[in-house]
Amino acid sequence: MGLTIGSHSLVHLFEGVLPPLIPLVITEFNTDYFHLGLIVTVFSYAFGLGSLPAGIIADKLGPRRLISMYLFGAGLFSILVWPIHTLWTYGIIMGFIGLCCSTYHPAANTLISLAMTNKGRAFGIHGIAGSLGVACVPLLSAWIGSILGWRVPHVFYGLIGIFLGIYSLSVAEHRAPSMGKSDDKVRTVRLDRRAFYTICIFFLSATALGLTYKGIMTFLPVYMGTRVKLSFMNLNTVTLGGTVATLALASGAAGQYLAGRLVDRYSAERLYLGAVVIGMTCVFAMAITANALLVAIAVVYAFFYFATQPIQNLMLSRYLPAHRQGLGYGILFFLTFGVGSTAAAVSGYIADRLGLEAVFIFMGLCFMMSAFMVLLLVLRAGSRR
Repeated sequence: MGLTIGSHSLVHLFEGVLPPLIPLVITEFNTDYFHLGLIVTVFSYAFGLGSLPAGIIADKLGPRRLISMYLFGAGLFSILVWPIHTLWTYGIIMGFIGLCCSTYHPAANTLISLAMTNKGRAFGIHGIAGSLGVACVPLLSAWIGSILGWRVPHVFYGLIGIFLGIYSLSVAEHRAPSMGKSDDKVRTVRLDRRAFYTICIFFLSATALGLTYKGIMTFLPVYMGTRVKLSFMNLNTVTLGGTVATLALASGAAGQYLAGRLVDRYSAERLYLGAVVIGMTCVFAMAITANALLVAIAVVYAFFYFATQPIQNLMLSRYLPAHRQGLGYGILFFLTFGVGSTAAAVSGYIADRLGLEAVFIFMGLCFMMSAFMVLLLVLRAGSRR
């Protein structure tokens, strides 16, 4: 767990380094929200597209090797941000960083699924580490970038990645046992049409949530910086947005922990539906609120959104056999991070023309799509029982 905890926090530092720095990068390259949203999309497409082959490779070669590849690769490319001077070069490097990061989630979730007995609790702890990375990156990037320049956060996270990569080489490998012919026959019977449709509905719900994640996380820091005015925080827009976003997102770790504890005891589908519906309500409310009320609603949103992640991971581990865990997680993260990354560029386009508030309305509609799919999962699980 030690390797996955550190690596999971770091992968979300790599993923979230740009959004808090958007005002600084706009000034540096004389660009707009759409083009920076496009760079986030490039990163995320690479992040997601690489997940599918990474999941297959994790089943063949073992997940720990892929984690090491991610740490060394993302670390080195992040350091290469330092000398660049054009927006397109920056976008290309971010794409390579995303490609390196793409191996992490399928590998780490496969490793946990194979190595841990109490999977729900393990996924919850692993999720807490990721939530802390998501929560800390707006504050870290904003403060470091405001003081030392927007390139320094990239280099700092890159150095951490290389040090963790060296540590990862000392961790033992875990691989799923190969399946014999008799096991394959049993599994073929289990994968009937009903099970196939259930998995497809699950992936559709996860894709819609992936859209909301990328759209909201790309513009949450700058949205907070423009909508929140607190008298006791006399900070510039960049630092204020990053700080407030971090305070709001910190609750996601608590959501991960609670969901990880509950999902081993109660219906995963029902917990999933409750978290999605509450998250949807909060996102719509964020579009029409400001100041302290906006921060409070964002705290509730982060709690319930991140609570969905250990639930998703456990549900998928139950839907698929051990020798297909890597493939399943590869598909999951391909859809959530790859297909879901479309929301970054689309949200940037919406923000330029209709304002940042419209981004949250659009994300709320994506939440509604996910809620409908999860409701179908609840009904199917009830009829199965």
